[in-house]
Amino acid sequence: MKVSTELKVGAFSLMILAIMTYMTFKVGGFDWAKKKGYALHAEFKNIGGLDEKTRIKVAGVDSGIIEKIQLKDGKAWLTIRVDKDTPVYTDASVGVKSTGMLGDKYIELKTGSQKPELKDGDTIKNVIEFVDIDELVKNFSKLASNLDESFGSPESKGALKESIQNLKHITASLKDAISVNDKKLRIVLDNIENFTAALKKDGPELVADLSKATKELKGMIEENRGHVKSAAENIDVITQKIAKGEGTIGKLVKDDRLYESFNKAAEGVNKTLSAVERFRTFITFQGDYLTKAKDSKGAFTLTLQPKPDKYYIFGIVSDPVGKITTTETNSTVGGVTTYTKTEEIKKRMEFTAQFAKKFENLALRIGLFESTFGVGADYFFLKDKAKMSVDIWDFSKDEEDAKNPHVKVGIDYFLFKNIFVSAGGDNLLNAKRRGAYIGTGVRFEDEDIKYLFGTLPRIK
Repeated sequence: MKVSTELKVGAFSLMILAIMTYMTFKVGGFDWAKKKGYALHAEFKNIGGLDEKTRIKVAGVDSGIIEKIQLKDGKAWLTIRVDKDTPVYTDASVGVKSTGMLGDKYIELKTGSQKPELKDGDTIKNVIEFVDIDELVKNFSKLASNLDESFGSPESKGALKESIQNLKHITASLKDAISVNDKKLRIVLDNIENFTAALKKDGPELVADLSKATKELKGMIEENRGHVKSAAENIDVITQKIAKGEGTIGKLVKDDRLYESFNKAAEGVNKTLSAVERFRTFITFQGDYLTKAKDSKGAFTLTLQPKPDKYYIFGIVSDPVGKITTTETNSTVGGVTTYTKTEEIKKRMEFTAQFAKKFENLALRIGLFESTFGVGADYFFLKDKAKMSVDIWDFSKDEEDAKNPHVKVGIDYFLFKNIFVSAGGDNLLNAKRRGAYIGTGVRFEDEDIKYLFGTLPRIK
């Protein structure tokens, strides 16, 4: 079949057109089909004129393109599409690079190595900003101007000249120091040389003396070899006896009771020290004014607390209504008899000895209350800064004109760490003696008394 010239020219033209189309798409970076790889994002302050479809290179190898460039909040937001066979990790970085001073720009991607891998749509955090040549030149010009202003003034020139002169003086001083030390170094070297010569001269005699001393020491050892051997044998015999438990030392070593005794003694010491450390001692001085008696009442109290929930109270109380003496007199005038009753009130020293057991914020007490049997209770609140107390004693009604036991209710409040105030009612169940009281006191912990009690012998 004969092909016409026109058909040949047309086929050749179509083939050239297809090749040119392919080269255009290849060079322009156009995709033939669906997008390949995965998209990542990066934010730049300046991309230096990059365009979409610019290549992305990893270690100089094409590995993707810039798919999209957007402007967000005055910054360039890039969407890059990376080849699917190029993994990118969380510590990856991107930057704008150039093939030369005036060459084409491209995106350099360093994939990183810290897992996990970035996925489609993730953002690369590490961005290396583009260095603008114009801005760099401007900065250099500004720096040169500042330097010219700094060194152009007469004062700066004078200071620079003075610095150069100082440097000249320092160099001269350093030269002199090196010269002096060079002389000292030569003296040291001369001394070493003299010592070497002396050693060379007297060396044989010194070696002979050392050899003689060595022979004498060897002879002395040979002479006393028997004594040394005998002493070693005696030590061996003693050691064997101790190991068998013979003799006093052997019995001490072999007898387990010695270890047990030491162990029990150590435990006893630990228990004693622990008890002393827990033991607390409090001293209280308190003074109250009784409104009914119109007189003051003082008390001294020693509190011994071996455990946080158990303590003992010992004290002395100066009671202004301690003893009441009633005297009755009568007189007859004109056949009329008049009876007169006189009371004499005396102060009396009374004693307190109580045992207390604490249950969280409540403490119960029992024992002597002002020299008579009684019971009491304390309720602590406000983190132990305040205490409400109820005391009942004199159940036998020995007090003068007492028809009921003596009941006292009051509150103590610590204004400071060691100072408190008190107020309440006294002898509430007996109308003739009923009244109020108000007072203050000082309470402190005595470490010295605690360790004094710790040194006392224990009674089992």
